[in-house]
Formats: sequence, structure tokens, C-alpha cells
Amino acid sequence: MSLRHSLLAVLTLGPAYGYQLHAEVVERTRRDAPLNVGQVYSTLDRLRRDGLIEDAGSTPDNLPLYALTDSGAIEARMYLTEPDVADWHDMVERVLLALSLPGDHVPVLVHNYRRLWTPRRGASDEVIDPTGGAAQATALHASRLLRSAALAWLDSLPELESWMLRTDRRRRGRRSADAVHPLV
Repeated sequence: MSLRHSLLAVLTLGPAYGYQLHAEVVERTRRDAPLNVGQVYSTLDRLRRDGLIEDAGSTPDNLPLYALTDSGAIEARMYLTEPDVADWHDMVERVLLALSLPGDHVPVLVHNYRRLWTPRRGASDEVIDPTGGAAQATALHASRLLRSAALAWLDSLPELESWMLRTDRRRRGRRSADAVHPLV
């Protein structure tokens, strides 16, 4: 998943502060790996440097808000409609994020992923294989199964209700032991 693009996509909902963006990306993409909040802030710094976001004031308690520039909005739209590689993890996170956002981008994104996952006519699977073909046959079988799974997943996507940025202030840090394992 491209954190850069995920942040831009979430910012299509309006200005947000860094920790809010962190929580939104995690919630909307259902990430497998943890997302370091420091990575979010360093990515926001690069996005600002690249002219894709700008300062948008601050919250009542002085947390800096970030908003898309016109260039950032264009890049976010491209991310939400034009995948460039058939990668399972990127696809799942990008589609989940797109489903959570309002707009007309989901059908275009799904169509473009289907195009990437559908085998091209006349494409050759031939590669020199020093194992006499066993490794190549196994790799091709795995590739066909992954392609089939990706297309089946794209065909079975539910219609989700999109949602706006959460405005409740999320607590930082770990939950208390009582919250994790309440006493009976």
C-alpha cells in the first residue's frame, strides 16, 4: 500500500490532522501490518514539500490540519481509479479504501483491476527452467490461482456505505489492561 496515496485519498474528505489521518487509513484499509504514526507525519512533510497538501489551519487545541491542493486532488483521483500493477495486497487495501470514500471511483477502479488481472491473449508463460519444468509449472499454477482469486474477489465486492472523517478525538497510546481484558 502506498501510504502517500492513502493519505491523499482520505484527505479528499476534507482537512484532517496527522493522528486522525493515521486512524482513518488503518480503519479504512484494515491493514495487516501496523502503521507507525511517525511514518504518517514524515509522509505528510513530503506531501507538503511536493505541493500535494497544504496547511489548513488548526484544531481548537492547536493540532495542525492538512488539506489537498489541486495537484493533490488530481493525484488522489488517479490513485482511486488507475492501478498500475496487479498486486494482491495493494489491490485489497486500495479497493477497501475506495469503498469507504464517497464518489464514483469504485467501478472504474474495479474495472481497471479486472483488466490487470485478466490474462492477455497470446501472452507466453515460457521461461527457461533449470528444474525441467516442475518449478515453472508450480509457479504458473500459483499465478493462475491468484489471478482467479483476485477476479472472484472483485466480482463479490459488497456495496458499502461510505463514511466521512470521524470527528471524535481518538486516544493515543495503548489501551489500558482493563479495556483489553475487563474484570468480570
